[in-house]
Amino acid sequence: MLSYVFLPIFAESLGASYLEVGIIVASYGAASLLSSFIFGKVADIHRLRSIVLAGMLFAAIAFYLQTLAYDALSLALIRALAGFSVGIYPAALTTYVHYQGRSIGKFISFGSLGWMTGFLLAGIVGDVKYLFILSSLSFLIGFIAALGLKDIEKPSLNVSYFSLETFRKNIATYASIFIRHTGAVSVWTIMPLYLVSLGASSFWIGMIYAINPFIQFIIMQRLDGFKNEWLVKWGFILSALAFLFYYLAPNFLYIVPGMVLVAFGWSFMLVGATRLLIERNLEKATATGMLYSTISAGSILGAGFGGLLLHFYGFREAMLFAILCMLVGAFIFKTVDSHNLESVG
Repeated sequence: MLSYVFLPIFAESLGASYLEVGIIVASYGAASLLSSFIFGKVADIHRLRSIVLAGMLFAAIAFYLQTLAYDALSLALIRALAGFSVGIYPAALTTYVHYQGRSIGKFISFGSLGWMTGFLLAGIVGDVKYLFILSSLSFLIGFIAALGLKDIEKPSLNVSYFSLETFRKNIATYASIFIRHTGAVSVWTIMPLYLVSLGASSFWIGMIYAINPFIQFIIMQRLDGFKNEWLVKWGFILSALAFLFYYLAPNFLYIVPGMVLVAFGWSFMLVGATRLLIERNLEKATATGMLYSTISAGSILGAGFGGLLLHFYGFREAMLFAILCMLVGAFIFKTVDSHNLESVG
């Protein structure tokens, strides 16, 4: 997140057009999609600890290389490398937590705490080159911390690298979240520029961004007693309301209520969907890895839409597109997932 907030502004400073900003953001998502898919399957076959360690170390190197970017093309290539690195370890780490018998919601909440810290530091530091160095240092600290993980025993599954059976069984969850995330990222891609247009300084951009993960950290730790399907459904509804607030905002302070709503919405959706996939599937890391791949795929398409919508229309049209995506995603999850459950029953 240290690298994320001011990336569109940094890309623009290197001469990137609005469309190229979208492509740069999409390159990160495309590479993350590929590695999440590959290493989710790898985690079901091999040791979890070694995959986590490799991912953290690779990310520390890749994120530092961002300091070397000198134009739009070089930034896109290095962001792709960074995106690939962050797709290596999440499925393995999430599955590790499950096999340790720990709360998935509480585990995911600490990722949100990291988001908040990153956003706050980004707002305070401001200089993107220093932020790239700090992001690399964060992954290095993560690598050192991961050295303390036990090398636990888990079932070793015979997983085909080319099988899409897990994806097919969970198509409603993956498709609905893909559509939701496409709409969300179309907004996040241009949000720093939108906030600047509404009068926000770099400090206020960091503060506003920090609201979302701070509330996520609190909410995610309190979701253990809720039904997964209920969480996903309300995740769509609250997200749609959040983007409506963004659409109506006359100045940057009016973005704050939307950040609160989107924090609840994403907390409900991510915890609900992750638990649902882990509980329904024997190939737990594969199912989780495909969830991260789906999120990355939404990031790719959403980044492209964000750049296109801003280039040809404007900021508020991107907000309307996001609202539409929330509603379509909710409809698909409610209808297709319910049908799948009835078929299984």
